[in-house]
Amino acid sequence: MPGEGATICMVCGQSLKKRYMMQREVAVVAVLVVVAILLAYLLFPVFFGATTVTSTGNVRFVVTLSDGSASIEYGGSADGRDVADLQIAILAEDGRSSQRFSFADPQPGTVLGPVETGTVGKPVGIYYVAVYADGTEINNTIPI
Repeated sequence: MPGEGATICMVCGQSLKKRYMMQREVAVVAVLVVVAILLAYLLFPVFFGATTVTSTGNVRFVVTLSDGSASIEYGGSADGRDVADLQIAILAEDGRSSQRFSFADPQPGTVLGPVETGTVGKPVGIYYVAVYADGTEINNTIPI
């Protein structure tokens, strides 16, 4: 058949080798884009997802930071005493803090929040004051 093995298209005059190379390059770029999107989808939660910190002090918390807010799950007191009032503030790296949020008679498993952190800046800690039913007060900072 005439034109078999030809390097130039008989209809348009374009180099067939060049056209093949361009098609191959487009296919490689398309595959790389798909791989990049899949990797971004899989790795986004690892690098940009929620941060979770568990306290180990007298008052137990699990703090989850994500999307400009903090959710704080109260886990009870280490010694089993009831907390009558719990006050929480988000601390930022520049020394500022959010307003202090107060929760009366929190029960273990209660999620406190979400507390907005967007106006404070990058959160670096949770400051809390726990007042037990007998009036004893404990305060501490949980670094994030």
